[in-house]
Amino acid sequence: MASTVDVLLAMLPLLLVGVLLVGLLWPATRATPVAWLTAVSIGYVVWNNPLDYLLGASIVGMITAFEILWIIFGALVLLYVLKQAGAFDRINQGFATVSDDRRVQVVLLAFFLTTFIEGAAGFGSAAAVAAPLMLALGFPALAAVVAALIGHSIAVTYGAVGTPIHVGVEVPLEIHEDYIVQEGGMSLSAFAIDVAAWAATFHALVGFIMPLFAVSMVVYFFGPRDERSIKPALSVWPLCLFAGLSFVIPYWLSAWFLTAEFPSMIGAMVGGALTIAVLRAGYLEPDDEWDFPPQAEWPSHWVGTIEPGTNGNDDGGVNLDDNSMSLLKAWTPYVILVGLLVVTRVVDPIPTVITETSAFVISWESIFGYENLSSSIEWVNAPGFWLLSSALVAIPLYA
Repeated sequence: MASTVDVLLAMLPLLLVGVLLVGLLWPATRATPVAWLTAVSIGYVVWNNPLDYLLGASIVGMITAFEILWIIFGALVLLYVLKQAGAFDRINQGFATVSDDRRVQVVLLAFFLTTFIEGAAGFGSAAAVAAPLMLALGFPALAAVVAALIGHSIAVTYGAVGTPIHVGVEVPLEIHEDYIVQEGGMSLSAFAIDVAAWAATFHALVGFIMPLFAVSMVVYFFGPRDERSIKPALSVWPLCLFAGLSFVIPYWLSAWFLTAEFPSMIGAMVGGALTIAVLRAGYLEPDDEWDFPPQAEWPSHWVGTIEPGTNGNDDGGVNLDDNSMSLLKAWTPYVILVGLLVVTRVVDPIPTVITETSAFVISWESIFGYENLSSSIEWVNAPGFWLLSSALVAIPLYA
């Protein structure tokens, strides 16, 4: 059994990353090499690992990082194709123009839009995209960031088309695959899917209250300073509850009956569509309209140097009057993405072909002769390939 000292030494590189990134505000490009050197040094000096073994383990990490970058690349290409074509502004408009009530906008933008973006792109893109939109609608900068960060939290386990489950569960357990097969009676991929399904179950138990929690934070901390209360949030609890359940039910079903790529995207698409339809039909709309105090009363730390009513950049805010593109056309690339992922994950024999055909897999077995150091990239099966494919389809669609 590992001693306390061994455990602390094993944790040291991770603790160092936290201190450097959060405590000293170092950029990741400086903090992570220091953490890597620390891990290599501990492995060599404390645990007497050979240098070629440590180099091989580092190569495994680099291959895993490349697979993540492949996903990020595809996600960003798709996102920027939609932004350049105006499709993303149209999607934003579809959410933003439903109601002028800030509480409703928090539900639609800070919850549904951010969970969808997190599911599709991950890696901080949800807050980076949704917060400027809320800023353009007149939210204080701090309120926009707080709402976006809270709203997308339930989606992060399945961010970037399931990357945390694949990279955080499946890849690290590859060295224990034989044990999982023998003792658990299931393949490693099936085990990872099982983990994703149970994670969705636990998330769903509390996730349905996330819209109400996000609204409560906004109205309490960014309402009139002499009347701090969550009562304005409680008056829209039926809408928040409906939105939360509309999200977590398809979210949970996707995790159990599809794969880890889909919960956040499908939950947001289905839940958002249902909630908008109900609001447009005249149901669950709050009786009174809640807004922030007059801008002249805002403390300076609410806005910093960013002017409300813009998106924080030089190109101004989102044009909410532009209806030149249909919502269906704007959403089409993401619909295609979901369809491609479903077909390549569920419809036999396609999953077997793209994961076992040598041309579709880049692998390095027994790196430097160590059997437990092997890695591979299923570059066609990886979500990055299908994200990029959806982006390429979108280019002629919007041309």
